[in-house]
Amino acid sequence: MRDKLRLLVVCIVMPLTLLAGCSTPQSVPLTVENRSPIKNIHIEKNVSKPSAIYWRGTAQAWGGALFGALGALATADAGMTDAEKMVKFMEKNDIDISEIAYSEVSRQMAELKTYQISSVEKSDATLTLAVDMYGFNKTHPFGTNMNPLIRMTAKLSKPNNEIIWQESEFVSDFASENDQGQSLETYQNEPAKLRAALAKASQVTVKRLLVKLK
Repeated sequence: MRDKLRLLVVCIVMPLTLLAGCSTPQSVPLTVENRSPIKNIHIEKNVSKPSAIYWRGTAQAWGGALFGALGALATADAGMTDAEKMVKFMEKNDIDISEIAYSEVSRQMAELKTYQISSVEKSDATLTLAVDMYGFNKTHPFGTNMNPLIRMTAKLSKPNNEIIWQESEFVSDFASENDQGQSLETYQNEPAKLRAALAKASQVTVKRLLVKLK
């Protein structure tokens, strides 16, 4: 029984380990020479994101939560995967990971007060954030929660587009601070909790990134 549980844990953790290291942009440390002249930073509002999300869990029941009472009976979307259904559900409820990430990096940068936030015309460098991947994982085999996971890359560029700092961070659904995950049923009934789960995962990721920018 113990061997079976160990194998089950390995099967869950290994895909996440591969995700954490897959296609990660090269790290570019911020040198003293490049940091010294930077006083004003512009935060790029456009945060890129993948069109598809990561999804690992048992087959889920969406029904009326996604398509409405009558739409649940339609067959037009019968071939969609659960990941595609989640994307559609987020679009329907105006939950955008790019907007969430931008809001979080803007808030944390303002709180740090390490640099002045300015317009692009007055900036010494531009901070750009990208969501490399994100999605949901059923963390515990015998549980119901679909917890968020996310990987982001942040970079700092001079006005001539030279990248002077770049780092990536991956926050898995196992991270203790990433604690707002709920069941799919809860997300369906209370989309605000889905937004809150993604916001918390983004908060943790951005915090880990900005620590490296000090």
